[in-house]
Amino acid sequence: MTVRHRLLMLSLGLAALALLLAGAVLAVLATLSPGAGAWSLALSVSAFGQRIGYTANVPVLLRLATHPLAARALDGRHFDTAEGRWQISTATAEGLVASCAPCRVPVAALGPAPLRLERVQLAIRADGADHYHGSMRLGLAPHTLSLAWRGRFDRSGRLQLDATLPATPLQHVVQVFGTTLPERASVQVDGSLALSLGARLPGGAWRVQPRIDGFAVSGLSTERLLDLQRPAACRDGSPAGVSAIGGWLPRAVVAAEDQRFFDHPGYDLAAVAAAWLHNQQPGSALAGASTLSQQLAKLAIVGDDRSAARKLRELLYAVEMERTLGKARILQLYLALAPWGDGICGAERAVRVHLGQHDPSAIGPVAAAWLASLLPQPSALLRMEQQRGEVDAERVARVLEAMRPMRPERRDKALAALPTWSPPGLSRPRHAPPHTALNLDIAVEPVPALTPLHER
Repeated sequence: MTVRHRLLMLSLGLAALALLLAGAVLAVLATLSPGAGAWSLALSVSAFGQRIGYTANVPVLLRLATHPLAARALDGRHFDTAEGRWQISTATAEGLVASCAPCRVPVAALGPAPLRLERVQLAIRADGADHYHGSMRLGLAPHTLSLAWRGRFDRSGRLQLDATLPATPLQHVVQVFGTTLPERASVQVDGSLALSLGARLPGGAWRVQPRIDGFAVSGLSTERLLDLQRPAACRDGSPAGVSAIGGWLPRAVVAAEDQRFFDHPGYDLAAVAAAWLHNQQPGSALAGASTLSQQLAKLAIVGDDRSAARKLRELLYAVEMERTLGKARILQLYLALAPWGDGICGAERAVRVHLGQHDPSAIGPVAAAWLASLLPQPSALLRMEQQRGEVDAERVARVLEAMRPMRPERRDKALAALPTWSPPGLSRPRHAPPHTALNLDIAVEPVPALTPLHER
């Protein structure tokens, strides 16, 4: 056989081998392709010098990754992702372990900036056909959070997941999620957090049951707010100190913004859980659950940038303020600083500009309910009412119905006056929307209000 023939045979052999390898790759990709309704994941691989993109079937992918034969192939490898570099280890007692350090975790509800964690470690071990268990550890020792989880895939390729976080010191939680907090070294947090959650992935219902015990914060010096001076923009010629405001307006603000204000310790855990569950629904408007105490922390100290660090700081300051200031002072400070439209802050200036009056304590319940109903997006709501030429009476009625304390006959009188009431410069409403007065003889536990995050 000549050299030419040998080269030809070699070329044909290599071509045949390439076809066999390509067929094997396509066969594997076909195996990984998800069926209808199955959990899928967009991936890409390198083959024959090219990147091949495909959609993988997550149950099949986990079967392959946790198979003993895959351990040698995966051990020591790394994968670069948007979150960071994941390092794979299979020679562990926990099975397959993936670690990312540092890791950037996107959380849409907390703003565009991803949550930065010093370390995330995921462990997974197969328990049999499509049954798995493992753990997720967040943070670096000595401050770590460790969740245990179990999951199983059903015949449709969906994962039923259950996870628990045992009672863990809240100081660890702050250190893990507060890597960028200016107060990280000085804040002292007492108490513990336990968590139980479940989900059916993808796109299924979530269940979350958090429990917080003994939550207390110190080291933030919030007692200095006892002598807070109002910014010049909030004074409107009045003294710089924060004066007490009585009458209907404080009740209206609580009804509009935080109906459990006098019951919670600076945060509303039920509202937080409800908002978190709401935000897991695909396509839903993002919701938040800030209390008046948290809103005051935002106005007076931490600012309003949308980030995980700001929300955590807001929570810590709110909890400490509950201890150092008390409910009455928190409410008065909020009234003194709350924004009520473009360049307008504080109740005294809002009453003067929007109602043409001088004493916030003297306005009636309808005017108070209207003013409170503008929060927390007064500029947009005022423009809308100016365009319509009438008050949104349905919005104001909701505040009137929630105001406490108020005698039933006084509430009915205010609701009856609402259709013909309007602030200066606005025409009278053309009609009154239907409303239902509440029976004050029945104790009603209000459902946590979900407020769009862009309004907080």
